[in-house]
Amino acid sequence: MSRAAGQARGFVARHPDAVALILIGLVAGLLRLAFLYRVPVLLTGDSQSHYLPGYDLARGYAFDPELRRPPGYAAFVAGVITVLGEDLRALAFAQHTLGVATALLTYWLGRLTFGRAAGLGAGLLVALNGSLLLSGQSVMTETLFTFMLVGTLVLLLLAARGGHWGWCLGAGLLLGAAAITRPVAQFLVPLVPLAFVLYGRHPRHVIRGTALVGLGAALLVGPWMLRNLSEHGTLSAAGGLGRSLIARTIKYDEGYFDAARAEPAEGDLKGQVRQFIRGKRNTIRNSRSVRSTQAGLMKEFGLTQAQSDRLMRDAATEAILERPGYYVVGSLTMAGQIAVGKEKEDTLSERVLQRRDKDWVEQWETRVEHLVQPTNVFEQGGQAQAQALANIFQPATLGPVLPIVAALGLVAAAIWCRPALLTGLAGLGILLASAALDGPVPRYRYPLDPLFALFAAGAVTTGVAVASRLARRSRSAAPHRPENPASNVARPTTGPLCGPVQIPGPSPLPEAGR
Repeated sequence: MSRAAGQARGFVARHPDAVALILIGLVAGLLRLAFLYRVPVLLTGDSQSHYLPGYDLARGYAFDPELRRPPGYAAFVAGVITVLGEDLRALAFAQHTLGVATALLTYWLGRLTFGRAAGLGAGLLVALNGSLLLSGQSVMTETLFTFMLVGTLVLLLLAARGGHWGWCLGAGLLLGAAAITRPVAQFLVPLVPLAFVLYGRHPRHVIRGTALVGLGAALLVGPWMLRNLSEHGTLSAAGGLGRSLIARTIKYDEGYFDAARAEPAEGDLKGQVRQFIRGKRNTIRNSRSVRSTQAGLMKEFGLTQAQSDRLMRDAATEAILERPGYYVVGSLTMAGQIAVGKEKEDTLSERVLQRRDKDWVEQWETRVEHLVQPTNVFEQGGQAQAQALANIFQPATLGPVLPIVAALGLVAAAIWCRPALLTGLAGLGILLASAALDGPVPRYRYPLDPLFALFAAGAVTTGVAVASRLARRSRSAAPHRPENPASNVARPTTGPLCGPVQIPGPSPLPEAGR
């Protein structure tokens, strides 16, 4: 027995990354397999608008998603239908597979920043995360976007660390895929050159690497932007900003559109639209979304989808500019609400209740209504066990604890582990953008959960490392054992507590003139 234990310890010592990845993969995979068949596929009021374009694409029907729905998730759905079939359970299986991959990528992200211990802790937290488990069972974009976000950050760090052209191009392609899945990913673009700067790369490498990442992203985002320009007259990865801003300023806030104004002139379309929106504010606050208000606006004034969205955006922007300070404070407050989460939203019973809401289930298009099957007896009997699995780790139950510890990890990154700072700024940017442009929607936290886990684990491991170093320094401070000045020199790229990681990659970028 002791010999076997010694061999196991030797294997762990020789292959620590493999052992960590196997452990995380087993935990994540077994948990998701145990959960998958105990509950039905979970649906929300937005599920059909996400799923239907992918179904049409796979079945050869006209591909015409809503303006606010970019094609990334639809392409994923079409791929799942082509390979695994159109049963919604096949889509859930594919998403749970991405959930396992996200947990593994979280370990590697930690490996590249705070070190193996933080990566292992963060990877296990992601593997056990009940919110991500429920997200994988839902027909929504969160699971796919979470995978792409974490994968983009991993590739970007690898590109900045080694300067390999393949990592740069791969990071750009995955960033582009993320942007046409959830347009909020575009807020990562300004951080791309920062990644190379944090690793102390030469200016020409910063420019070259940034250009390659931009090229990769443009290969995927560019064609869709041109399509939107042709179809809707807007050069963007996705529309719908007007609807989002109306939700932000009316549904989630009561400080806008309440003051009465003079009757707009007959030719003042913007004024008439603002008056229309003001009259619908109670309807907006009591409804799930602003979709019905936009439909009413289009009917009232004979507008296209793009025109109505543009006018809604102008009206919301005008209201925001009237109270800019209030908007900033409100957005910061809403960002905090997203970070903390809502425990009720992360319960299985709440998700199943939404699925049984016939007001919207019966509105599924005829060609896909056969996919919405009643909950069977096995699913009804397994819900208690499934809820127990989802409750193993629920970030929302911790309240502000996890975000606060993660914030300490961000401070530690700024001091000791500069590459981790890129990841923290990426998460912070997406969090603030989500709050400012849409409001405190609880599910907007899910793609950021791996980053919260990473920085919380980083705060703990960095704290332990600092305490250990201080203890060694105090022991070595005796007069007969002078302190070694070299031990105080910080490595400029990763910090004194974050060791370098050698990762093989494609050929490096060619030197200028070579």
